[in-house]
Amino acid sequence: MYIKQTYIFLFLIIVFACNNTSSNKVELQFSNQVIKIPTIDFAASNPGMIKMYNSDSGEHVMIYNHVSKILQISHFPSGELKLNIPLEFESEKRTKRFTGGTLIAKDSIFVTFYPPAIGMMDFKGNLIWEKKLPQANYRVSHIGNGSMIPLFMSNERIYGAQPFLMDHHRMTSSDIQDQQLVYSIGLTEEESAWHDVYYSTDYWENGKKLSYFSWSKREDYIYIAPFYDHEIQIFDTKTNQVVATREVKSSYVNRFNVVNDLPENEEKSVTETLEADQYETFIYDEYRDVFYRIFLPGYSIERDFEIDRLRLMERSRPLTGIMVLDSELNILAEHVFELYEVHSSDNFLVGKDGLYVSTNNMNCSDYSDDTMSYRLLQLIF
Repeated sequence: MYIKQTYIFLFLIIVFACNNTSSNKVELQFSNQVIKIPTIDFAASNPGMIKMYNSDSGEHVMIYNHVSKILQISHFPSGELKLNIPLEFESEKRTKRFTGGTLIAKDSIFVTFYPPAIGMMDFKGNLIWEKKLPQANYRVSHIGNGSMIPLFMSNERIYGAQPFLMDHHRMTSSDIQDQQLVYSIGLTEEESAWHDVYYSTDYWENGKKLSYFSWSKREDYIYIAPFYDHEIQIFDTKTNQVVATREVKSSYVNRFNVVNDLPENEEKSVTETLEADQYETFIYDEYRDVFYRIFLPGYSIERDFEIDRLRLMERSRPLTGIMVLDSELNILAEHVFELYEVHSSDNFLVGKDGLYVSTNNMNCSDYSDDTMSYRLLQLIF
C-alpha cells in the first residue's frame, strides 16, 4: 500500500462546497490524500462484495474474491492480508451455490445459498449451521447478500432481502403486492418467515420500472431504499412490520427507466439505462448518525459506442451523486461528482474518519484493475 499525496488547493475545496445546493446544512469535503491499495490474488479493484469493519486491531475490509472464490480480510488502509476464508463447504459444494456473505459477529460470517438458504460459518470456512428459507408465495429464483443488501441481525433473527420482481414482463401492477421483499430466520427458534414488505402500490403507475433496492439498519429499524422510487420504507424488526414511509427525492433524480416491453437489443437496453436517473447504494454511517443515498443522474449517449464500452459505462457510471440524510431522513446535502470522478457502484466504505469513496472509475484514463483507490469524504457540520 502507498498513499499518494494529492494537494488540493483551497479554491478547489471551495468549488467543491459551492457545487452543492444552497440549502445544504453540511459541507462535503474531500481530504488531500488518495489511498491506493494493491489487490491480492487477482481480486477485483472494485469488488462487488466489500465491507469495512472496525475491530480492536483497527479497521479491516472483507471482500469476496471472485477469481479465487474465497473471502479475504485485509487491514485498511495498509492492505495487509490477514485471512483467507475458503468457501468449499466440503460435500455440500455440489448441492448449493454461495451467493453472498456478511460478517455480523466478530467470529461469525452469515452466508446465503441457492437453493434459498442461510448458513453461518466460522473463519476457517466451516459451515456451522444452515436453515432453509420458507416457501414464498411466488417462485424465488435467487437470493443473495452483499454491499447493497447485507444480512442484518436484530432481535435474535437474521434478516435478508429479495429485491427483484420476478417475471417482470408477465406481471401486472396488482402482482407487485404478492411479492414479498424481506425474509427472516430465527437464531434461537426454528421459525422463519417472509414479511409483508412490498414495493409501493403505485410503483408501476407510470410504467413498468425495474426493481432493486439497497438497505441499511439503524437501531431496531431497517431502511429500505429502492433504486427506482423516491420512497424509503422503515421496517421495525421488533414487530416485523413497515411502520413508516418517507419520500426522499434528490433534485437530480427525475426520470426512472421504464421497461414496458422487451428491448430491441442489448445496446438499446443499456443506453436507456444510462440515460435514465436512479438511486443506488444506501448506507448508514454509525459514527456520524447519518445516511448516504447514492444516486446516478442520467447521461446522454450522443454517439455510437461498442456494446463492451456501454457495458463498462453501465458498471461504472459516468455521473454519480450523493445525498446526506439525517437520522429522520431529512436532506442535509446533495452533491454530484465530476464526470468519471468516482466509481458508482458498491465500493463505498464507512470508517471512523469519514466515507471512503472509490475514485477508480472504470472509464477513467487512470483506471487500474490491480489497485483499489479511495479518497476520504468528510462532513463539516
